[in-house]
Amino acid sequence: MTDQTAPQPAEWIDGHPQLESIAAAVWERCERHDSGLVIDDPRSIAVAALAAVLPAPTDRAAVLREAADVADGLEAPKVATFLRGMAVQAEPRRMADEAQQDGARP
Repeated sequence: MTDQTAPQPAEWIDGHPQLESIAAAVWERCERHDSGLVIDDPRSIAVAALAAVLPAPTDRAAVLREAADVADGLEAPKVATFLRGMAVQAEPRRMADEAQQDGARP
């Protein structure tokens, strides 16, 4: 994610990673004139720009399986025994299986 304390560019900077990502996303997703000028609705341009700088969606099933693995790996015997009795590992795995069947939606 972008450092919110860093000064925001007021003009184009060649090689600036966020600016390059935004420009590429706008170019790819938005309507252009034959001259290369982007002529899309400003809202569409904003959506393309936002998508370029947000982190990629996470695979819900993978996150749930990782949570179950963490619960499996707890080393304190009393805590691990308590959690196993609550089926803490089983529930995230069940939810992960459901998420995968639903198309692994984020």
